[in-house]
Amino acid sequence: MLKCKFFLQGQKLYFTFVRNFCLWAVPTCFLYFMSFFRSALLGGWLLLASVMQAQAGSGATPVEQSALYGTEEVTFPNAIDKLQLAGTLTVPQGAGPFPAVVLISDMGAQNRDGSVRGYQPLRLLAEHLSEQGIAVLRFDDRGVGKSEGDNSATTTLDRVKDVQAAMLYLRTRPEIAAARVGVIGHGEGGNVGLLAAAQPLPPAFVVTLAASGQVGRDLLANQQAAQRMVASADTSQTLGKRRMLAQQALEQQVASMRASGANAAQVETAVAKYQLNQKTEAQNALTKALAREQAMLEIVRQNPDNAQVQAILANMMRQDNAELDPSQARTLAARRTTTWYRSYLSFDPQQYLSNVKCPVLLMQGLDDEEVAPTNLALLEKGLKANRTVTVQKFEGVNHVFQAPETHWPLVDNVRQPIFSYIALSAIREWVRQR
Repeated sequence: MLKCKFFLQGQKLYFTFVRNFCLWAVPTCFLYFMSFFRSALLGGWLLLASVMQAQAGSGATPVEQSALYGTEEVTFPNAIDKLQLAGTLTVPQGAGPFPAVVLISDMGAQNRDGSVRGYQPLRLLAEHLSEQGIAVLRFDDRGVGKSEGDNSATTTLDRVKDVQAAMLYLRTRPEIAAARVGVIGHGEGGNVGLLAAAQPLPPAFVVTLAASGQVGRDLLANQQAAQRMVASADTSQTLGKRRMLAQQALEQQVASMRASGANAAQVETAVAKYQLNQKTEAQNALTKALAREQAMLEIVRQNPDNAQVQAILANMMRQDNAELDPSQARTLAARRTTTWYRSYLSFDPQQYLSNVKCPVLLMQGLDDEEVAPTNLALLEKGLKANRTVTVQKFEGVNHVFQAPETHWPLVDNVRQPIFSYIALSAIREWVRQR
């Protein structure tokens, strides 16, 4: 009887333990499983809702709620320039303090999500990092969404002050580890982050996504020349898709030759000749486009009269493209005489890189047509005194860090763009180590 009593008590304690363990473990494991499951599919179907939602309207899109992080709409002051900036703060659930990052958008008037044709890279990056234990603040550029200011009059140096204000705000939050506040910048935003790191009260670390190592006028000339090269094509097509279409056209030509009786040697010779001609034609066209863009940039640099410059540029643009409407030409010309544009022509990243002492992660997609991968070498050279620089390159990834097009999910037989999960994982793991 005594043994039976002890056995029953033991069974009761065992089942009580199992019940309590399950009450704790099942929800906890479920949350971690969901985090892993969402992360594994972040580049896929679970993000299609946000993509489709972005297509419905502009401005700051409400952030999808998650059991793994909290979302807060915030405002913070830039006390130096006396304006308010607005953004979204996502903070992981649980006990802090957490490491944190400020996201910095690329050039141009960008909202907090970095929205481009329904694709929201900054939002996707913020959600992923916050699900993985990192707080994220992303904000509307000046004059965009709920932020005050005039975007066209905002220079790169002004943007540095906005980022400093954002970091200062994060350091006041009790759930944020003040010593672990860093920045992640896309395009020009990467240069803004590096410049902030060269100032007093720098970020704890900097991650750049396709930052430039060139003087501003050289970068802009190359970007605008590249745009000329694809002007007659569908500009929504990525470099990867254009390569795929070109390869399909070549394969059809080869199949046609073989059907006509051509042997292997004849086909190989024809393919080599075709590829050489294509390369030569592309290089000649790029050289011509680059010379034209450099001439237009010099007109802007040498002439302070905006009205006169706009008239000259609009005329040149219509000479290059007879189908361009006069009002469209004037609008495009006006963009090249803004305060930002004029100041960016002389912006030189090399002037401050030697003062960057914090850890830096330089990231670049090798299919980037806006900032050539050769910029990585220029940035590395400027940062040679910094012993904590990491460089990562990604095959098939473009300027907005989309995954290769073959990885995009299909929706109604149309592929939808996604952020490269390999790049997301690399950012996450590097930031966790800071």
